[in-house]
Amino acid sequence: MKTYRYTLEPYKGPNSRYTCPQCGKKQSFVRYIDTQTGNHVAHDIGRCNREEKCGYHKKPNVNTPLTPLKERKNNPVIQTKKKNTSLPSVETVGYHASLDNYYRNQLVLYLHSILPYPDMERVVDAYHIGTQGTSTVFWQIDMNGQIRGGKVMAYDQHTGKRIKDIPNAIQWMHTIHKVEGFELKQCLFGEHLLRDNDTAVGVVESEKTALIAAALMPHIVWVATGGVNNLSVEKCNVLSGRKVTLYPDAGAYDKWLEVSKQILGCGISPLLEQGFSPGSDIADYLLAA
Repeated sequence: MKTYRYTLEPYKGPNSRYTCPQCGKKQSFVRYIDTQTGNHVAHDIGRCNREEKCGYHKKPNVNTPLTPLKERKNNPVIQTKKKNTSLPSVETVGYHASLDNYYRNQLVLYLHSILPYPDMERVVDAYHIGTQGTSTVFWQIDMNGQIRGGKVMAYDQHTGKRIKDIPNAIQWMHTIHKVEGFELKQCLFGEHLLRDNDTAVGVVESEKTALIAAALMPHIVWVATGGVNNLSVEKCNVLSGRKVTLYPDAGAYDKWLEVSKQILGCGISPLLEQGFSPGSDIADYLLAA
């Protein structure tokens, strides 16, 4: 996919959303920016997020399609260094450099094909999705904003399925960047979104599933374990005091049920145990609904 000059401004808080020139609704209007200058285009060039009730959308040029996302190198830096840990800086593991080149990221292109653009943009930004070559980087960021690691996986742009029949089908950014002395201690993918709120939480297996569920059910904070065997009481300690529901893939219900019994206040959904083939997940259910 080609990269274009103009893009909708990524969400950086209420100050990055404006009053729609058509419906007058505050903080509903997303303006276009010129990626070459970083400046906004004219004040009436943009799109209203109230697609059904307003639908205003004026592009910078009728021949200029949307670009997946603008690079986010100017976003606030997430720190990885913490007292009594050996984690290196974000630059050493390639964090900032990865937040770019979404036109090459095969998973982002797939999400772009199945989700409304604003929803795709929102989740890619919220979960700090990165790009490594044509693969996707899932940054694990804990409640303190500390980067635990960047998991790299390849996807098929057309099916959204993982590409597993390649060498090093799962890699880590600290390995790719040959960071010496890096001690990987994983956390839940999306854990950073739990900070400063008491929103209900949905726990799924794969990172891709969390992204799709977050796009389609944004009233829930979706986190992922990163694998069917990666659900643990230790990882779920950060969920204490919240309303938590586990959504295991079809066929994994019994395995996750045993762990759920050890997590206080945790429920588990049998939604996929009937009518879905083994390995199906909540994203398959939501996309089919």
